[in-house]
Amino acid sequence: MTDALILGDGIIALGTALAIARDGGTCRILGRTVPGAASAASAGLLAPSIGVADPAVRSFMLASRDRYPDWIHWLAERTGIEVSLNRSGIIELGPHGQVKASSLNTGLDVEALRALEPAIIPTNATMYPDDGYVDNVQLLAALREAVRCEWSIEVVDGRAAVIEPAADGCTVITEDGRTQRGTIVIIAAGAWSALISGVPRPIPVEPVRGQMLQLRGCPLSHAVSSADAYLVPRGEGTLVGSTLEKVGFDVSTTSAALGHLREAASTAVPSLAKAELQSSWAGLRPMTPDGLPLISRDPEFASLIYACGHGKNGILLAPLTAECVAALVGGARPPMDLASFAVERFV
Repeated sequence: MTDALILGDGIIALGTALAIARDGGTCRILGRTVPGAASAASAGLLAPSIGVADPAVRSFMLASRDRYPDWIHWLAERTGIEVSLNRSGIIELGPHGQVKASSLNTGLDVEALRALEPAIIPTNATMYPDDGYVDNVQLLAALREAVRCEWSIEVVDGRAAVIEPAADGCTVITEDGRTQRGTIVIIAAGAWSALISGVPRPIPVEPVRGQMLQLRGCPLSHAVSSADAYLVPRGEGTLVGSTLEKVGFDVSTTSAALGHLREAASTAVPSLAKAELQSSWAGLRPMTPDGLPLISRDPEFASLIYACGHGKNGILLAPLTAECVAALVGGARPPMDLASFAVERFV
């Protein structure tokens, strides 16, 4: 298989490298973790059933979610790192009297919600039974260890500054002036993808800050989504997120945003009102104008593949994105239709 150079070192990049290696290929990862990288800052939600999506996009999201059990089992066999995965469902809180129901969810009245989650304020809600969450910090550690142990993957410290695509491959120049070359180059640099110059077309990905906090105490057994926040159990604490702010690459937190998140958490779960603040942070989501990622080959340069712009669904879409990109690298047909994620849609 063709040698590939992957620009980026987040979950999408690491997963893609392992998928290429699993298919018998070799690759190099060119990356350097910087503050605000979304892979470590996420809450790990796997929520393809919530919200509105085109049927083809929804199918892709559901298929990626359903790959998680086998994916983390495969990682555990290679690394010994057990990644926590919860697929007991996500509860979405709705206005009183509004109970949604479809093939993807089940309506919950006040009594049914109280039986599942007695800590939540009494209201009607919706249960998405096959969704859930994964511990993204453990997942990131497992992927890094799997990459470290894989002989066919080389990790090169540095960040791509310039790319020079050609018919037979791409040359990449790092910020410190070093040169790397790959027969195939994959752009998977998250929120920083658009900063790479020389790409044959603009990459419509911008950073969108999401602030989060963690409160001591875990009164929930399910992830919960409300109009103003989501709450995710993690160990002995509860993660609360998240804001959507276009502030460039600023990864600082603000008292106003954290106060809003705490208020939203205590509105949904009153027992969290006086919970101790354990930590707070911000991550940068790589967002495209339509909220969908770029997963495609460049229409002019077959040596260039895009795997970026996953926005708030990077964790969810990682296993299937990796599988599809590895197929493109190997000249095989991807397991899912990628038409919705083609870079040409922004031309």
